[in-house]
Amino acid sequence: MEETFDFAVIGGGAAGLAAAVAAAAYGDRTAVFEKNNAIGRKISASGNGRCNLMNSGTLKYFGDSVFALEVLRAFPQNALKAAWEDLGIRLCEESEGRMYPCTFQSATVTDAFKIRLKTAGVRIFLQCPVKELRKENSLFLLSTEQGTFRAERVLIACGGSASPKLGGSESGYELLQHFGHSILPPKPALCPLTTDSKSISGLSGIRVKGGVTLKDADDHILQKENGEILFTETGISGICVMQTARQAEPGTFIELNFAGRIFTDREKLVQALMRRQQNVSDFGPEVILSGILVPKLAYAVLKQAGTDMKGRKAGDLSTDEIRKIAEKCFGYRLTVTGNRGLEEAQVTVGGVNCSEFDPGTMESRRIRGLHAAGEVLNVDGDCGGFNLMFATASGILAGLNGRKVLPL
Repeated sequence: MEETFDFAVIGGGAAGLAAAVAAAAYGDRTAVFEKNNAIGRKISASGNGRCNLMNSGTLKYFGDSVFALEVLRAFPQNALKAAWEDLGIRLCEESEGRMYPCTFQSATVTDAFKIRLKTAGVRIFLQCPVKELRKENSLFLLSTEQGTFRAERVLIACGGSASPKLGGSESGYELLQHFGHSILPPKPALCPLTTDSKSISGLSGIRVKGGVTLKDADDHILQKENGEILFTETGISGICVMQTARQAEPGTFIELNFAGRIFTDREKLVQALMRRQQNVSDFGPEVILSGILVPKLAYAVLKQAGTDMKGRKAGDLSTDEIRKIAEKCFGYRLTVTGNRGLEEAQVTVGGVNCSEFDPGTMESRRIRGLHAAGEVLNVDGDCGGFNLMFATASGILAGLNGRKVLPL
């Protein structure tokens, strides 16, 4: 005999687990179907294993951003913080509003979910992908390798295409397309960039704090960020770089500002370099930047500035050459050739059209009883806990299905 549930959750990530907990709080017979051999794999990777659960600051969302804001008005930050605390997770706040479990361990979060799900009697089916989902009369039928199950309500919370090693796939899109929902093609976000090889030659492994400005082919500014920049074999990475991935396309440019955190303007750097020149006049030209940049990066800056270094010393540099060096310290230019793709992306741009869902319950406007939450939807946020916050809030709303918030 086919087992029947009040609420079936497809996907054991943040959105799905939060939904299961919320529904079970009302006594709903609830089951979670997870294709991996463990729940919460992407939660475990969040914040480099420290698990950046949410953000207390201004909300930063893209895609169907208005929908994301409506979701977080229906289940705001203070309610989400209370929900985490009810699960037994105390939060600590760090810079820029980033909030973590006070243990700074993702295992704290997955363990808390496991305890609450077991206490609430939620069934967990691991290594159990849903191959087919259809609706017959008033019930949904879920076909899996472990059997066929029925449910009155279903939540699709399979995530997006990003990070396939952690379970990312297009399965959620396919299930929702079957019910007539439209999908915006998925692309990578929060992803390292690839650049021209000349500008990064010899710099792999170097980390430097600075500014990142993304510009289009006409030199118009598209985005500005600040933070730690990491040079790789194929380009650049770091949070401030990955924030630009949703707009950085082949033919755009990145300008790196290495000097802005030290000097308020270019002229002050020029004057500092001219004074430095007097003290290192008998050394190689790149030594003029010692104390400001590491040697390899100093060499790259001089090279991009067009400085003739063969057989010359720092004392040989003209004022015009020093000004060009200062200019490149404030705007070291790289040509974007692409990004590292969905394999290395932390989140997906695109997904299911949010206008087809109710932001208060996450229920489909097309199919009664069908819900979607989390990254499968066309919502992506900045680094800093925004994506996990949207996933959790939207999952809870799906689990509640219009019922008032209870302690979870």
